[in-house]
Amino acid sequence: MKILFIVSSAKIGFWLAELTHPYWHFSERGHTITIASPEGGKGTVDPTSDPYSDTSWEKSDLVSKGFLSDKALVEGIENTIPLRDILPEQYDAVHVVGGGGAAVDLYPNAEVKRILEYFWDADKIIGTICHGSIALANIPDKVAGKSATGFSRVEDAQVEALYGLNFIPNFPQPIMEQAGIQYIHTEPWEVRVVVDGKLITGQNQQSASEYAIAYNHLLAETNPVIIK
Repeated sequence: MKILFIVSSAKIGFWLAELTHPYWHFSERGHTITIASPEGGKGTVDPTSDPYSDTSWEKSDLVSKGFLSDKALVEGIENTIPLRDILPEQYDAVHVVGGGGAAVDLYPNAEVKRILEYFWDADKIIGTICHGSIALANIPDKVAGKSATGFSRVEDAQVEALYGLNFIPNFPQPIMEQAGIQYIHTEPWEVRVVVDGKLITGQNQQSASEYAIAYNHLLAETNPVIIK
């Protein structure tokens, strides 16, 4: 299957693990991935998510280290496709990557709205994680009443302590709630994944692998795990 990844073009950047962990799990199952962004061209990785950065919070992220060691994979984030050039009917599913940048240029965004509306109306899988979940608020008439998660306001308040108040123009939780979403979350920095039909969401970067595994189960329309 072909999966569209959407990342931010904003200077604050996207969160690397929220791209690399799903990329790994999806490609491992033979799916092909295209990375797009509002402006196209080189995407900016949030330095705190880069395992090789001096300010990294993710120094032990082996998946991201492996991704960055492959020039062909890095090429994908250095030459993203502009959203205006994306034909959503060419893809089977979409994944919206988080990081603070998503709250800067993925909402409100007419191109994101166009793409998500197509996937929703075509009954295809829509996945978002962390700040990327704010993108769902572009289609409030579709998502109202649905259960979803994303970066919580409490988590954002803790990040504000480091980066300053209102370091981003919008915060996912209140915007999602204003769109009529039944917002679900767990404790800050803990793992939470929510599946509601063909809508799948992850709360934060800690949820990236669990989110990707659950997403693969949706794609396969089966769960290989047997619980007795």
